[in-house]
Amino acid sequence: MTDYKKILEDLGYRLKDHGSYWRTNALYRSGDNASAIQIYKDTGVWKDFVEDTEFLPFQALLEKTLNTKDQSILKPYLNNTTLNTLGRPYQKKLLKEEKTYSRAALSKLLPHYDFYLDKGISQSTLEKFNCGLAMSNKMYQRMVFPVFRSDGKIHGFSGRKITNDKKPKWLHVGRCSDWFYPYYSVKEIEKEILSKKTLHVVESIGDCLSLYESGIKNVLVSFGLNISPKFISKLSVMPIDKIFVSFNNDFNSERNRGFEGAIKSIFKLSDCTDFKKIYFAPPTSNDFGEMTKDEIDDYIKHCQALEHEESSSSVLSIAEEMEFRGINKAFSSNLKKYKKTYNFNYGNI
Repeated sequence: MTDYKKILEDLGYRLKDHGSYWRTNALYRSGDNASAIQIYKDTGVWKDFVEDTEFLPFQALLEKTLNTKDQSILKPYLNNTTLNTLGRPYQKKLLKEEKTYSRAALSKLLPHYDFYLDKGISQSTLEKFNCGLAMSNKMYQRMVFPVFRSDGKIHGFSGRKITNDKKPKWLHVGRCSDWFYPYYSVKEIEKEILSKKTLHVVESIGDCLSLYESGIKNVLVSFGLNISPKFISKLSVMPIDKIFVSFNNDFNSERNRGFEGAIKSIFKLSDCTDFKKIYFAPPTSNDFGEMTKDEIDDYIKHCQALEHEESSSSVLSIAEEMEFRGINKAFSSNLKKYKKTYNFNYGNI
């Protein structure tokens, strides 16, 4: 079995452990971002999030690092790797190529917007999100939103039911853990995030639409309460100053699961990027769809004035209550780590 760790360290990579993978900088372009590259421990499969590459085999990283495709130079690094007839390392666990979908599927979406018009979302906003009503197949009677990736290809769809039946509110086609929505799907989003250097991470497309309708376009969707590793990887290398985790505020429930998901996501983000970038900023109602434009304006003013110490103190308070209820051992470990970072920055609590 190939000792990827030894090879990488011999080449000069300084690896940061993230469980099933490492993060490191891109030596081949003298990059100084310590989280730019993600390398899986078991296969050596890797991705450069700054250059937004696909996941590539380990030999491609060697070729870029050593600036050669000469097998006589590469072979000593791969002497424990089974080579196929092309001379490339055979990776049993290479990630499956992601499925993409034809743009022709968009022509099947009907421009029937009543469901969201009744919620105060304008037709012009809905058209910018390229959504429409599906009346056949898996997404029958759902408002469907295509999810684009960086190369302009569609790699998924998210559908919101418009009926009152017991079916799931949202249905996804594709791997939503790979999505970075609507960054590549709606033109203004990327520009807004990079120019304002701040963003709000929300649970659903519905929240995103409500904020967009109120003029807040620096928004990304997590598709639930669990921010995926790929989502975190992309966030960690973006040139932004503030990330507001703005999951739902389930204050009417016995357990505020929106808060719990937000705290867990904040712990994950704080482990991969600057602690002082991450803010806890839930909506003042259950979700942004229930808020008026004036309430959203007040919420944004609150975010602009929010001090990081105040935000992280709230995180600790909620997290300690969660720990008291016995969430799990991993959570307790993450809480200790977050508390240690808090104390380092703001003094003991």
